[in-house]
Amino acid sequence: MIKTFDDCVAAALAALPDTVAQRFAGAPKEALEGLGLTVRPAQHLTESREGGGWCDGQSYLSDGVVLFRPTGNRRENFTLAHELGHWLVDQVDGVYDWLSRQENGDRLLETVCDAVAQSLLIPARVVDDIVASRQVCAQTLLDLVDATQASRPVCAIALSRHLPCAGAVVIIDRESGAVTYSSVQPDPFEGWPVAIPWPGQDVPPGHPLRNLRDGASLGRKSFWATPWGQRQEFYIDAVGLSRVVVAVFADRDLWGVETTHFDAPREFSHRLEADIRCCGGTQKARGFPCPECRRLFCPKCGGCLCTQRASNEATCRACGLEKAKHLMDSSGFCVDCM
Repeated sequence: MIKTFDDCVAAALAALPDTVAQRFAGAPKEALEGLGLTVRPAQHLTESREGGGWCDGQSYLSDGVVLFRPTGNRRENFTLAHELGHWLVDQVDGVYDWLSRQENGDRLLETVCDAVAQSLLIPARVVDDIVASRQVCAQTLLDLVDATQASRPVCAIALSRHLPCAGAVVIIDRESGAVTYSSVQPDPFEGWPVAIPWPGQDVPPGHPLRNLRDGASLGRKSFWATPWGQRQEFYIDAVGLSRVVVAVFADRDLWGVETTHFDAPREFSHRLEADIRCCGGTQKARGFPCPECRRLFCPKCGGCLCTQRASNEATCRACGLEKAKHLMDSSGFCVDCM
C-alpha cells in the first residue's frame, strides 16, 4: 500500500523489469524503445514543466510517445529517465490516488519522476561509496558526474540526500550569476530555512561565489540572501569550473572551516504570503515563488502565471508546435496539420 513519497518511487521502480533497469543508464533511448515506446526528438521543448520539474521532455502515454529536446549531453539522459518515470507511474495502482490527496500533487508527481530518474541513472551503491570516501562536498558532486552517466543536476539530487543537516547542493551559472539548479535538503526537525539558494535566484552582491575563479576552491562561512530580503549564514564548500560554480551549503560546519563557532539562531519555514488571483477568486498563497514568473503558487491548483499561460496552449501531435487550443481539433492536431 502506498503511504509515502518513497513508496511512490519504490512502486514505480518495481514496475520496471530488472533487465531494463540494469541497462538503462548506458542506453536510455534503446531501453524506452524496448518497452514499446516511440521516442522522438522535438526541438521546441523548453526547460520549464507545468509541475515545476527540471526536464526537457513530454509524454503522450495513451499513444506510447515520448518527445524530448535533443541536447547531445547527459541532460538528455535525465529527460528520458524522467519521462520513463511518468510511464511507470501510469502502470502502478495507487500512486495517483496518493498524489490526489496531497497538496500540490502535480509538482509532487514531477518530483517522483525526478527521483525515479536519479535512481535509474545513479545506482545507490555508487553514491554511498563515493560519499564514504570523500564526504559531502563540492568535489563529491564532480566525482559522481565522472563515475556515472548522470548530469550534474541528477548528481546534485543524489548528493543532497546525504546531507546530515539543512543545506543545498547548488549549481550557479558563471555568466549570469544565477542559480540554475538547487537540490535543497530541509532540516529533519525544523523544516526549510528562511533563506537558501533556490533556482532562479541571483547570487547576492558581495558574495564570495561571485568571483570564484575557474579551478579555484572555497571553504568558508558566508551567507545567502533572498530577493525578498531574508538572510541566513551557511558554511559553504565550492569549486569553480569554466562555466559554472558548484557549491554545497550546510547549516553546520561539515568541513572544519572554522575553529570556533558562533552561529546565530536560525529561522525556519516562515514562507512568503500573498493574495493572488486564481481558480475564480482571490487565494491566500504561502511558500516560495516561481523562479520564472515570480508569483506564488496557487494553494488550490498548484499553478503560477506560467501554468496559466501554458493552459491556453497545446502541442500538436503532428508538427510538435505549441498552438492556441482553439486552433486544435479534438484529436490533438492543429489547423495546419488537419
